[in-house]
Formats: sequence, C-alpha cells, structure tokens
Amino acid sequence: MERITEKTIGCFQYDLKDHKPKTGEFNDYDSFFNYSMAIKRLGELEDALEPQPINEWHEDMGDCLWWKFPVDEAPYCGSPLDCDFPDYVTHFTKLLLPLGN
Repeated sequence: MERITEKTIGCFQYDLKDHKPKTGEFNDYDSFFNYSMAIKRLGELEDALEPQPINEWHEDMGDCLWWKFPVDEAPYCGSPLDCDFPDYVTHFTKLLLPLGN
C-alpha cells in the first residue's frame, strides 16, 4: 500500500502527497481546521501500519502486533515482556483499537 500523506516540518506534521495549495482553498477557518485534522489523523494511521524494527519498541507502547518477514503466519499479539514472547519476530506494528462510543 502506498502512503497518501507525507511528513512535513512544522506544527501540521502531515500533508497530502503532491498537494499543491491554491489561494482561497480554505475560505474559512473551519474548512482549514477540518482538513488539517483529517490529514493529521490519516498520517498517524499510515504511520501505525508501517512495521518498525523490534529494537524501537519500548514498554510505553504496550501490546503490539509482532511480525516475522516474509509474512507467512498471523502476528503474535503482546509485548517482549511476555513470558511466551516468540524469539523469531523481527518487527511490530502498533495495535489499533476501535473508536469507543
């Protein structure tokens, strides 16, 4: 899957790839705010889908999905602090929880 966002410098963190701003694109603050918040959330979700090496995990991240590449089996769900943590996994992705009501 290809990303549709890219990281930017500054307070906005993300923007759409290949987006060329136009004068008057956001005629009011609400339009601009909604756009920037939606792009930020999309960028965070895309970041969560990118596998990270095992050495970048820290216990503040809690349980994650642990992968062995190439992916040929379901991921292990847990943390390296578990007594049955597999020794063959090399990467993890953050566990995305559903939005609550």
